[in-house]
Amino acid sequence: MRHKKGVAPLLLVLILGLMLALGAGGVAYAHGERAQEGFLRLKTAAWQDVQFSTDKVKQGEKVVITGKVKLLEVWPGTLDPPETGYLNVSASGPHFILKDRVVNGHEAPASFVVGKGGEYEFKMVLEGRTPGYWHVHPTIYVHHTGGLVGPGQWITVEAAPGGYKNMVTLMNGTSIDLDRYGFRWVFWFSSAGFILGMWWMVWWTLPPALGGWHRTVTNVAVTLAIPVNDPGEDIGLITKADHKVSTLIMVLTLVLLAGGWVVMEMNWPVRLPQQVLRFTPERLAQPPKFAQASTRKALYNVDTDTVVLEGSATNIGSQPMRVVAVNAANMTFEQGKQLVADPAVVQPGQTVALKMTIKDEAWREQRLLPLGRSEMGIGGLLIFESGGVRNAITIEAPVTPNKFTYGRG
Repeated sequence: MRHKKGVAPLLLVLILGLMLALGAGGVAYAHGERAQEGFLRLKTAAWQDVQFSTDKVKQGEKVVITGKVKLLEVWPGTLDPPETGYLNVSASGPHFILKDRVVNGHEAPASFVVGKGGEYEFKMVLEGRTPGYWHVHPTIYVHHTGGLVGPGQWITVEAAPGGYKNMVTLMNGTSIDLDRYGFRWVFWFSSAGFILGMWWMVWWTLPPALGGWHRTVTNVAVTLAIPVNDPGEDIGLITKADHKVSTLIMVLTLVLLAGGWVVMEMNWPVRLPQQVLRFTPERLAQPPKFAQASTRKALYNVDTDTVVLEGSATNIGSQPMRVVAVNAANMTFEQGKQLVADPAVVQPGQTVALKMTIKDEAWREQRLLPLGRSEMGIGGLLIFESGGVRNAITIEAPVTPNKFTYGRG
């Protein structure tokens, strides 16, 4: 009776947790970017000119996402250097199908070689799949680092007559719907494997009081007290019935695997191994260089959500250049809006002390500058424009807050 009372609350917690997870799976308002450390977002990737072709489609209609992402030269030394990347989208589920992806003018069906300072201009073509109102981000996944999320947009997918079909044509000329192809076979084969796994788990986990047959796992103290190679038969820990059931499950598993192999050979005798199409994107053509800039320090006023960047800028071009924006992580702070640059214009041949004041609640709400961490710094791109041409300069500076408020970071 005491054992039942100990297990019942645990089962209740698991059931409630599952219900909450399923209930929260409808709409996601963020995709984990705020859970990442501020330095990870600010000093790894900066997104530029991300555009969505539309904010409303029907099932099967296309959404085109374009833009550019740069892996910054100030990549944190605490992370492995970037070597392999993969562009995709982040959403709250498989609500869109990625139909085409181009990086620096090259088709990119898989991952590609990346590096510090690399600029990757992309185009991704999606099709609406699931009716609803979904938040979508372009995301670059870097090996050993994880997903670095770009600017997002809400997109409405409306239902279409007949629903959605993900049609592709195979090399033999047959057209199939990838969403439904082989579904019955996959479902029943997976279900059979699941049943065998549950049988094994229940047999060795649940005690007789809860409908199980054994007490090995629930009597961990007894299991750990006997020698490693002792099955505990003399104390009734592992019985002959256990050996029989284990052998039966093993035999059925082998039969299932062998049967699956036979069915696969009969129905799909011609198969291609998964292709590795990794490539190194060509470098983007660079505009004429007219701007040089650096930053020395950044002051963060916690109370007003304001960052003041101090540094210098030099105009080595022949025309005046003006400060346009600062790109930090997936945020863009525009001159005259969130950003006030002093001076805003630098004349040809002039070097000036540059002060940039950026006031935005995003510093706090997006947790871009969490306080009390081991790395409090800012990084990104400082954008200048001259004669219709833009230069993007990578900047980095340590951050000094006016006070520490651990609860807000």
